[in-house]
Amino acid sequence: MNFVAIDFETANYTPTSACAVGLAIVRKAKIVDTYYTLIKPEPFWFLSGFTELHGISAKDVKKAKTFEELWPELRELIHGEPLLAHNAPFDRTVLKSCLNLYGLRLKQPEFYCSLRMARAAFPKAKTNKLPAVCRRLKIPLNHHQAKSDAVACAKAAIHICKSKGIELDSGKLNPITWR
Repeated sequence: MNFVAIDFETANYTPTSACAVGLAIVRKAKIVDTYYTLIKPEPFWFLSGFTELHGISAKDVKKAKTFEELWPELRELIHGEPLLAHNAPFDRTVLKSCLNLYGLRLKQPEFYCSLRMARAAFPKAKTNKLPAVCRRLKIPLNHHQAKSDAVACAKAAIHICKSKGIELDSGKLNPITWR
């Protein structure tokens, strides 16, 4: 079970406004590496509610690299691997929007959603938002910190897959379409 869990934080409602990204690289169902960086968003403005949520402000990212400048490093970390996110349509949209903004390409990856996995695994739960899943599975979480969210997402997916006896890419889980 190899994949990369990814989580973006954004500065505002614009999907190109990624201001942080966290990754958890998983090999053989174990997290082998993590990655985190701030990103100078485009457009460069922050909604106060977003800053209150994740704690990142314009001052924090003023000297950060843009997504375009970070892409070679990110591409190397995620290239060729299935991607996983909690509420994957959001993170997939941010990734695709940032790629499109700068005219960058990524071979269409399989993109899985740990929220969908949690809903299938815990159908009677009131909520399967990441904090609830982490409480249920006793996974530490500093919610809305991109690396912590990516690590927690990876751990939740590993737990769910092991408990159901399935592999992420076994064909039993439907990836989110890249389109």
